[in-house]
Amino acid sequence: MHNSTWGTIMGQPFGVVAYSNLGFVFDRDRIHEYQTYWPKEETGLARDVYIGFKYQCVEYARRFLTLKFKAAFTDIPHAHNMWALDIIEDCTKEEGTFPFVNYPNGSKEPPQFGDLIIYPYSKEQRFGHVGVIINVNLEEKYVDIGEQNYEEAGWECPEYARRLIMKIENGQYFITNKRIGKPYDNWDINEEIFGWKRIDFGQKQ
Repeated sequence: MHNSTWGTIMGQPFGVVAYSNLGFVFDRDRIHEYQTYWPKEETGLARDVYIGFKYQCVEYARRFLTLKFKAAFTDIPHAHNMWALDIIEDCTKEEGTFPFVNYPNGSKEPPQFGDLIIYPYSKEQRFGHVGVIINVNLEEKYVDIGEQNYEEAGWECPEYARRLIMKIENGQYFITNKRIGKPYDNWDINEEIFGWKRIDFGQKQ
């Protein structure tokens, strides 16, 4: 599904729109138009939230978590830096955080809806990458990803950007970057995945 225009809607799973970043040309005089802030007076949340730079992968991930879980992670230089975060802000309160827990690829804890999938810096992805796990099928062994700014081809269908094969071995869960129904010659099949990151709502800080 090719999306050639910046700002084109690629999908809207669970009510969170993902936009195309293809064709973006930076204009310093318009920088205020590229950045998204949500004042608490408009959202009903207890604090203002900086959502991010349109339409980067980090912006989609933060917007998804803010809309679905009322939690937002702090500003970071690049997507791969997210793996180092250990807390996420509870936006229902003026102060307070939740633990932001890492599950390295190969963990005994399976991924679940709303987890973030994190990629490190690589030759192909100079800033790393982050997507949102929007569906997990343990029986058929795959996860569906929602994301922005991953590749020019856009989303595979309106319901998800990519459907990734998951391996389960000796009680360990491994998300691969190989896609169901796609030839194994894509540019990204050997890209490493740090793992998945989850909000721990059971432990407020």
